[in-house]
Amino acid sequence: MDIDLIQAFCQLAKDRNYTLAAARLFISQSALTKKIKRLEESIGVALFTRGRNGAELTQAGASLLPEAVSLTARFVSFERLASCVAAGEYGHLKVGFGISTYLQAPLLIAKFKQQFPHVHITLNDLPSSDQVEALLDGDLHLSFNRLPDIKPPLKGMQLFSDGLAIAVNSGQRVDESNILASLAKLNYLQLRPSRGQGLATQIERYFSANQLSVRATQEANDILTLLTLVSADLGYTIVPQSTSTICQDNIRLIPIHSPDAVWDVGLIWNDSLQDGVRDQFINAVSINEMIPQGGH
Repeated sequence: MDIDLIQAFCQLAKDRNYTLAAARLFISQSALTKKIKRLEESIGVALFTRGRNGAELTQAGASLLPEAVSLTARFVSFERLASCVAAGEYGHLKVGFGISTYLQAPLLIAKFKQQFPHVHITLNDLPSSDQVEALLDGDLHLSFNRLPDIKPPLKGMQLFSDGLAIAVNSGQRVDESNILASLAKLNYLQLRPSRGQGLATQIERYFSANQLSVRATQEANDILTLLTLVSADLGYTIVPQSTSTICQDNIRLIPIHSPDAVWDVGLIWNDSLQDGVRDQFINAVSINEMIPQGGH
């Protein structure tokens, strides 16, 4: 059953006049007559009788009218919703983020929500490798992640650069000309590689390029725990410079100046999948100057 037949029925029932109803529907009177006839044939009952005052509802027509009006209203609502979804103004986004974007990801999402309040966003803190796998499986729409390792069908847009830094208790004396050697007497604390594979790979790359050999004496499952251990002066660790936003006051971050200690961070998505809401977010970040300032 065609929805425009229901709409024609509702309009004629409202106006009770074929000429007036046809004009409101922007069709000819004969076209309206044919629509009503087709609907009546489809449901097997007469909906109108022609009287001295125009079109009069039959008892069957009067019984069906409330549901027809409701159906028409729901269809109009569906059309509006479909238009919003197609335009990326309504829907659901599942977003992953990690160590380097603790600050930036929530800020970008908050700005996007101001522009598109009807988009529901789920934000998950996930290891880099898990985010990539979720993007490929379609379980994530967007990922705030390191860019060097992405391959098609994944596509990325750079937001800022991050780099390695040594986090040490501010009470420790450090020779910045030979940082690791001056910290040799302290315990080296590291994030468990399974919780931060990208960070672990970056640190290993830096160690290898600079012919360094440092063994961890303790591991933690998250960055905040690592920083808490450093704050308690139980050792030092290597973290992204971007963790400066969550460091305790008694922690000193010393940037590592080396090409092997720097990487790009960006927004990543699966380009083989179509999603209007996701594309709206990407467009908002790139066009509406939502990229956070002050990146490393």
